[in-house]
Amino acid sequence: MLGVALVLANSQESWNQLYTRAFSDVAGDSNVAGRKFKAIIRKACRDGFILDDNGKGIEVYYFNDESSADVDRYAHFYELDGDLNLELGKLNPRETLEIRTISGNVSECFFTAAGRSAQMVLTLDNGSRAITTVSCAFLHN
Repeated sequence: MLGVALVLANSQESWNQLYTRAFSDVAGDSNVAGRKFKAIIRKACRDGFILDDNGKGIEVYYFNDESSADVDRYAHFYELDGDLNLELGKLNPRETLEIRTISGNVSECFFTAAGRSAQMVLTLDNGSRAITTVSCAFLHN
């Protein structure tokens, strides 16, 4: 009887840990950040992107409209004060249209690029749980 009680208690504890990992704020934020990064990178123009010197940001260019002849918009991912931000704007003349905070609790974030692909390594830490995710996508247009 004692053995069955120990197995049940251990199973409950393991289930609670698994639930916390899957549904914590850092897990949700990392999922949202990865999806947003991939969506923006995939619609970006393959001819142009700029990495910040320290790897803390990446700027890509994209077509606002399928009928556009020239690349006319930019998206800039960057980490600032523990937040992952996305700045969206027009290219000519350069004008910021919107700045969104994609995720909080950022302890580390850096970007790399090779050829036509871009990668984001994001570490989120809320004090009780830390998670590191890697998101990668190809620039298609």
